[in-house]
Amino acid sequence: MVARRMAMLAQAGCVGVVAVLGLAVPTQAQQAGSEAISVVLDQAKLVKLPSGADTIVIGNPSIADVTVQKNGVMVITGRSAGRTNFIALDPSGAIISESVLTVTVPTEGKLLVQRGLERNTYDCSPACLPTVSLGDEDKHFSLSINQSSQRDGMAKQNGPAAAAAAAPQKK
Repeated sequence: MVARRMAMLAQAGCVGVVAVLGLAVPTQAQQAGSEAISVVLDQAKLVKLPSGADTIVIGNPSIADVTVQKNGVMVITGRSAGRTNFIALDPSGAIISESVLTVTVPTEGKLLVQRGLERNTYDCSPACLPTVSLGDEDKHFSLSINQSSQRDGMAKQNGPAAAAAAAPQKK
């Protein structure tokens, strides 16, 4: 039954969506050099640098971003859903480790509304509010982005920096 559904989805071009949504996301910290590193989209994960690593290479930086900290820890942030590779090199350029790096889409608390070919995404934790995901209908995506940008702008205008600037200065 599952094989038949996968074949039908493959004909419809939906296998990628099924594969991404079907991935499990481990919750424990991982060390680079293991078989795979999984990160959730728009979230960060701390990963210990391989011993002796001098250079870090991410195959596709549009999928994940890496920032190396002073204490031998990397912060890997999921930028877009997909799979790429992570390579650690020693000072001479030899490969110390290579791992598959997968960025998954969170599904918990998400509601997808499908109307024909148009899809809208909502984050329902706890109340359902519009959010943006790749593949959303253009109007929904644009309206959500514009409202979010306007809200951010208002927060910056009325935030702590604005309050400090408006406060009377002592002479």
